[in-house]
Amino acid sequence: MRFCALSSGSNGNCSLIETGEHRLLIDIGLSAKNIEGLLRAKGIEPGTITAVFVTHEHTDHTAGVGVWARRYKIPVMATAGTWKGMRRTIGEVPGELAFEIVSGKGYRMSDLRIEAIPTSHDANDPCAYTVESGGAKASVITDTGLITETMFKHLCESDIAVIESNHDLDMLMNGPYPAALKRRIRGNLGHLSNQDCGACLAEVRNFNPNATFLLGHLSEENNTPELALRTVKEIVAERHGETGPIELTARGKSTDLYVI
Repeated sequence: MRFCALSSGSNGNCSLIETGEHRLLIDIGLSAKNIEGLLRAKGIEPGTITAVFVTHEHTDHTAGVGVWARRYKIPVMATAGTWKGMRRTIGEVPGELAFEIVSGKGYRMSDLRIEAIPTSHDANDPCAYTVESGGAKASVITDTGLITETMFKHLCESDIAVIESNHDLDMLMNGPYPAALKRRIRGNLGHLSNQDCGACLAEVRNFNPNATFLLGHLSEENNTPELALRTVKEIVAERHGETGPIELTARGKSTDLYVI
């Protein structure tokens, strides 16, 4: 399995998971043209993508989904709630390419198994995803206000995972956002803070000391990459003793292509 976070942030999210038989995109939150460029920079032709899985309908996860489906004639998988929420913004997706999945269930695609995990976010039936193939497991868990037992279990089993580290609490509360938006971000249907992420990974490390965790969906206004990485690592080191591999994603810029 190979994994790459092509882009992660409030301006657009997209992850690539490649197995022996499939290349999947989880979300296409940038334009199709931008994602094509990011893929080609990794030596991957866009036409070789075999399916797109969508986490929820917010445009930083769906901006290029419709164009991609129509251009490359590949299936798009999403929950019923996500389809309902995104149809108006992504345009028509031919019926034979539009597949409805159920959050909480697992699905088999030849050499891989993908599971949709319910998340806690202000969207219509949002989910995260885990992909297993050949004994390797990758997860993308962002846009959630809390970590459930199911999410925690999958993080403990993953070889690589993107986990949300959206905001610094002090930057958020002292920043320019209106009070209602601050409450939304901090709430159980909002986003994980650096502190939340660090506390989660400190517990995960007790069961999974060697996995690579990529901090994702960093806010441009209420966080910095340096602050997110430092805060999370400090919390994990303090509570667990060792941090293990913890790295960053970036807005509109790909991570390395990790081989699992």
